[in-house]
Formats: sequence, C-alpha cells, structure tokens
Amino acid sequence: MAEDGAEPLVETTQAAAGGSMERAAGKAGSAPVYLQLASLLREKIALHEWTPGSRIPSEHELMARFDISRGTARRAISELVDEGLLVQVRGSGTFVSERALSHPAGERPLSFGESLREQGKDFVTHVIEKRVVPAPADVAEHLRIQLGSPVLYLLRVRTVQGEPVICQEGWENLDECPGLEDADFSRETAFDAVERCSGRKITWSKVRYSAATAGERASVLGCSEYDPVLVLRQTIGLADATVIEQGLTWLRAGQEVAGTSVQDGWLPTSLAPELCGAERRRLSGLALDIRRAVVEFAHANPSLPFHLGGSLSAAEILAVLYGGVMRTGADGTPWEQRDRFVLSKGHASLALYPALLHAGLISNEDIERGLLGPNAVLFKHPRRDPARGIETSGGSLGMGLGYACGLAIAAQRKGLSSRVFCLLGDGECNEGSVWESAALAGHLGLAPLTVIVDVNGLQLDGPTAQILDTGSLAEKFRAFGFEAIEVDGHDVSALWSVLAPTHTRPRVVLAHTTKGKGLSFAENCVEWHDNKLSDELYAQALRELGREGSHA
Repeated sequence: MAEDGAEPLVETTQAAAGGSMERAAGKAGSAPVYLQLASLLREKIALHEWTPGSRIPSEHELMARFDISRGTARRAISELVDEGLLVQVRGSGTFVSERALSHPAGERPLSFGESLREQGKDFVTHVIEKRVVPAPADVAEHLRIQLGSPVLYLLRVRTVQGEPVICQEGWENLDECPGLEDADFSRETAFDAVERCSGRKITWSKVRYSAATAGERASVLGCSEYDPVLVLRQTIGLADATVIEQGLTWLRAGQEVAGTSVQDGWLPTSLAPELCGAERRRLSGLALDIRRAVVEFAHANPSLPFHLGGSLSAAEILAVLYGGVMRTGADGTPWEQRDRFVLSKGHASLALYPALLHAGLISNEDIERGLLGPNAVLFKHPRRDPARGIETSGGSLGMGLGYACGLAIAAQRKGLSSRVFCLLGDGECNEGSVWESAALAGHLGLAPLTVIVDVNGLQLDGPTAQILDTGSLAEKFRAFGFEAIEVDGHDVSALWSVLAPTHTRPRVVLAHTTKGKGLSFAENCVEWHDNKLSDELYAQALRELGREGSHA
C-alpha cells in the first residue's frame, strides 16, 4: 500500500487478522500509517489479548500482515516502547511489558491509579491517613492559597498482588473541592474525586523526579529504609490554572514510569521546527533582558507603583514574538505587510518596551525620556503610536481583541499576508467584550489572528478562579471556533512551536505562567500586580536576575 498516511491501515489477509484488529483497522482513518499500527497494537494490549510477558509478532510478520515497510513497523513498535507498553530483548523479540506504569503521551496528567486500572492490574488502595489540616507554608505557596487555609492531607499505599508498590502523600485544595474530605479514597482515585467535587476537569500536571532512599516510607513500602526509591513531586491543576493538589509519590525499587504527562490540547496540530540550542539560549536571554528592563523602569520611578507581576510573567511570550516570530517592519519587511501586535493587557507595557527596543522599533532615547512628563513618548499604559510598533492604546481591559479582529479583517480584505497577535490576561477574560470579539473572530474564521492568553492565575483582587471562575478557557475559545493550545508560557521552545506556524482558523495559545516570574518576592504574590519597588528590593532583584542570567 502507499505509505503516505492518506489511507486506512488494512491487513492483506483476513486469516492473519484476528477480528478486533481488522475492525479497528477499518476505523483508523487517515492518520500516518505507523500511528494506525501503533493504535492497533495498543488495543491488543488494552484488551488483554496480548498479556504481560507475551511476545508480539515480529517486524517481518507485521510487514507481511499489513503490507508495510520495515521502517513503518519499527516506528510503530518504538512508539509503544517509549510508552512503556513494550520491551525489546535483543535476539529474542518484543514483549508486552510486565513492570512499567505506562503513561502514554498526549492523553492526561499523571494518575497512577488510572494507569494501573487501564493496564488491567488489580490493585488495592490502603488509606493510611486522611485528615483536614492547616496548609503549611510550602503547601500554601504551591496551591496559591493563604497560609493556614484548610487542606486535605492524604497518605495512601497501593498494592498489586498483595505487594506494596506505590506510596502517595498529597495535600488537596479544599477551597476548590467542597466535600472532598468525605470521599472514600479506598474506592475512588483522588483524580476522580477532585473532578467530581470541583465540577471541573484536571488538565495539567508538573512533575519532578529524583532518586532517594525509602527512609520513613520504608515501613509502608515493605522495604529497608536504605533501599532506593523513585520520588515524584507533582503539582496538579485545572484548565483555568487553579492548582488543585501538591503531592509526593514514592515508587519501590523495580517499578518504572514510562511516557509523559502531556494533556490533550497541549499539542498543536501544526508545529514549527524545533529550536536549536543556540536559539533557545538567545530567546531565553532576551526574556531575561526584558525582566531586567522591567525592574529598571520601576526603579527609575520609585514613588510610583508599576505593574511588575504581569509584565514579568509575559517576558518569554514577548521575547519569542519579537525575537523572530513576527515580521516587524524594522526587519526589512515592507511596512504595510508587517505583522501587528496588540497588547490588550496594557498593564504589561513595561515588558513590551524592551521587546520593541530589541526589534528596532523604538530607541534608547525614547526609553531615556522616561514614562512621565512632557518629553515622554512611552507611558505606563501604552498610547497608540504605530510608527513605534504600538498599534493601539491600552489600560482599559477587554478592548484589545476587538481591535485585533479589525486588523485581521483588514489584512484579509487587502490580501496581505500579515499576521495579527493579541496578548490578553486571564483576569482580563472576565470582560464580556473579550467573548464578543472571540465570537466574531470564530464566525469570520480569522486565520491571521493568534490570541495569546497570559494564564498566570492572578489578577488585581486575587486569584482569578476566586474572583470570577471562567472555567476552561480552552473549551470556551473552542466553542467560538478557535484552535486552542496550552503550553508552558516560560518555555521558549514550546512558545515558538505554536506561535511561528500559520494556521487556517483563529488560534488561541493559553500560556501558563507565573506572575512575578524571576523575582522570589513577587512570584505568585497578588500584591505585585501593581506595587512600588524599594531600593532594597531593587538590589535583591538585580542579584536574582543576575543569578538567573548565569544559568541561561
């Protein structure tokens, strides 16, 4: 068959097929052939037609069965090896894994209970401890709640065939999950209980892995305190960036975790080529320069409060846009054909100006005039000045997306290839005008339009989920006809991959960030939405940004 990914995978002989495999092949659609084959093999494992430890057909057998090349068969097998579902033994063949706790890419955050359940492993959850406690300082910081707020503390052990394999300790955000303390965690996973009590879906997790000895967890894991264990530190959250759980997981020796914890919707349908190391360092360095410039702006006017938090969170976004994604008009692009940028969250102007300076749209003299007084050409809230790359005035939130829609409509009517980028804040998405504009963009199919939402979880009055819970921003934008993608807003490679490609309908990039990023005293602190920078904190900021620069 032609291996161009345009035809469904079909076996050449029904005798070799096996019923469920043939039926699944007929539904495989137009995905690349190796992915179709990987899906069929995965189904065999999920349905327990291939049991743990059993040998699967060889590459040669798969080639004959599906009339495919060796490279296609090998790539499909490699997909499942990477997921931990298969293991390859040199000289013996490929076998269904017996040990790995598989966590396939692109499906969901990391849930051990769900992974065990999907693999058909009978496990028992023993709840060692469950009680409501005041949130300690580190837990409060991670959950973005007040120190001492009530949280649910859980300590559980999971056993497979009577042997303990996993010990889990977690602190759950009760403010977001009323009634969670009454759940029976011996019968219900924490993920399921959280989604039931919060009424929202868990969509992301951040995991750190480290090696350690069992220590005080040895007694519940049935091992020596000096035995090696794998420790996972995991932060879990909802689609609106609300953090729902801070947890620790200990895996006894002999266990594996295979795959990734990338949630569906975080991977775009089109990707730009991956950045090389030099480009990543260059853009990260530009983001650092932007943060330093933000601090300098605030220090130059110590008697006035400035919007540091939201400016610092947007540094990587602006670095990627002005560091190479956008055709600015100062780079040789004909001025009329330049890309346009609309800063709807006008409070982040302190970060915009150094990006414009890097792009050659403003000068050092413009910056030295300051943000106040009769000589100023730049201001705390931006004023429209297209010659300097400032397409619209800002400060009144909720207005930018409508203006960006107008620019995109104009580009389409003039037959220009210009793209339009609009940066919103997640708190700004409380404004009804945002959704009126989103409805228009979706209705008109404004392909030139890319919306970026700086999802830092905080606004002027507190956490966005507490002020006005917007639920899943991704689902809302999709309802209006957008392609919605979620990324780490401080990962320049991830941002580049979704901002650089063009697309055939309006796209929204939900960039999950930390408000006040880069300054320990400002990170996740609502006070730094708009605050004064003292000489003491300025000196601390320079030290911290200098240390960050040494790692760039």
